[in-house]
Amino acid sequence: MHGTTLPRWIPRAAWFLACAWPLSLHASILAGRPEWAPSLTALAAAFALALWALAIRRIYAAFVAAAVALVLGTLTVMAPEALLYAPPVLINAALAFVFGVSLRAERVPVVTVFARLEQGVLPPDLAFYTRCLTWTWTVFFAAMATISMGLAAFGPLEAWSTFSNLVSYVLIGILFVGEHAYRRRRFHEYRHAPLFELLRNVRRAGVLTLQRPAS
Repeated sequence: MHGTTLPRWIPRAAWFLACAWPLSLHASILAGRPEWAPSLTALAAAFALALWALAIRRIYAAFVAAAVALVLGTLTVMAPEALLYAPPVLINAALAFVFGVSLRAERVPVVTVFARLEQGVLPPDLAFYTRCLTWTWTVFFAAMATISMGLAAFGPLEAWSTFSNLVSYVLIGILFVGEHAYRRRRFHEYRHAPLFELLRNVRRAGVLTLQRPAS
């Protein structure tokens, strides 16, 4: 980004997209128009790629975004079911991979990265806790991917959509908020950031930061 600050509207638009996309998919299925869902996914992905290209501000990002958008458009016509069922599985599997890989000895666990933004150098009890919590999120996302895949293969479309586009996000919120409440009680001797500050820390860390080796 050439040292410039990311415009505020970009992350806000990303958050809006993250909320609007699954809701619009579920609405299309409840309305009896599942054929709209692949196009909605392709449009959401193209919008997300455009936001990424604007945030990166590199010429290669524009070419990558255009190429992926072309592939998505092709899939909408040639393999619409892939755009319908695959995204929830791939997203959760990717998150499970990111959290899981960070547990390797030479890496910093994902939750530890977030906690360091809040606490600085972590005392041993918090470091151990954040490692265990990273395991929890890894298993959680792997379970979400498995359930979504199972419902796609064996369940009715409405049940799959309800879980993948609604329930899974509610469960993420419950785990996030519930863990925050538990941590404030369990480690009451430490300062704990409010939930909105935690969300900012998650956004600030970024995938590349989460994948760096342990220092």
